[in-house]
Amino acid sequence: MATASTSDFLVLDGVAKSYGPVQAVHDVSVRVAQGEFLGLLGPSGCGKTTTLQMIAGFEAPSAGQILLEGRALAGIPASKRNIGLVFQSYALFPHMTVAENVAFGLEMRRVPKPERQARVARALDLVHLTHLADRFPRQMSGGQQQRVALARALVIEPRLLLLDEPLSNLDAKLREEMQVELREVQRRVGVTTILVTHDQQEAMALCDRVAVMQGGRIVQIDAPWRAYDAPADPFVADFLGRSNRLLAKLDGGAAEAAGHRFPLPAPLAALRGEVALAIRPERLRILPAGQPGLPGMVHSRVFLGGFWLVRVETPCGDMLVTVQNTGTPPAEEGAAVALDWDAHSLRRLEAVA
Repeated sequence: MATASTSDFLVLDGVAKSYGPVQAVHDVSVRVAQGEFLGLLGPSGCGKTTTLQMIAGFEAPSAGQILLEGRALAGIPASKRNIGLVFQSYALFPHMTVAENVAFGLEMRRVPKPERQARVARALDLVHLTHLADRFPRQMSGGQQQRVALARALVIEPRLLLLDEPLSNLDAKLREEMQVELREVQRRVGVTTILVTHDQQEAMALCDRVAVMQGGRIVQIDAPWRAYDAPADPFVADFLGRSNRLLAKLDGGAAEAAGHRFPLPAPLAALRGEVALAIRPERLRILPAGQPGLPGMVHSRVFLGGFWLVRVETPCGDMLVTVQNTGTPPAEEGAAVALDWDAHSLRRLEAVA
């Protein structure tokens, strides 16, 4: 077996999957470093779960190859790949205690009982469930069951950990708490991890890199903050959080949209013609009417705890603005305002035909 470098711990090279005439995954290529936490992110039907199933060994690629530590996985059954799995449903055995659930994979591998008990104890300690070792799944909360599933996946000391929408069954507050805990456990163990999710915030909070998928293809793979700040196309811009779009005419280092002229960032200064620009809601500022900026009127505002989400009607269309909660509400609905932004906050999405 060839020795893989740490940057090529897991390699997907031109991987595709067809189901008859339906192409679920198209030419996916990605290299995952040892210890990295990679997210496969996208809407339902984009091919992310099928890609995970091919890595796990539940589906065979129609084309391309998958290598783990330099070894091609083709023909190796899922049970022989030493990959830990955590599913959306947790898939715990209801008739087994927590300790028995965690020990199951070790029993199947015929690990001697003393070693098995020691490894189960370490795994339960890792997820803070030692005190619940004798409970049954039905006696536990969703977050506790998720920890059991994670301990069961890690106790076999896998080369790779695969997470398929592991937090989607939890309520919003518990999901945020489990995101923090999951990331801490992954860093402590150092296992290379692939997460499948449709939740943008979850992927950005957990992952070192995200691979955004659309129509069976990876359209952008990058650090979460870079993919958010510099989306590769309109799909990524819209999928990774909220985004406002401006159709503008560029000329002479400036742009004009609906009669409003504004400066461009240096990378766009040399462009000419009609271009779609994007700006995130948090990069916009609401100013009193009459001040320099794009004129508008507050259509609606929604209080979301840490911030307000304000919709402003403008000659360029509706614009979403997030306003930090400082204890003072933003402009009232129906108020005339102006919108302003810094030139460096603008991003080019695409040329307009």
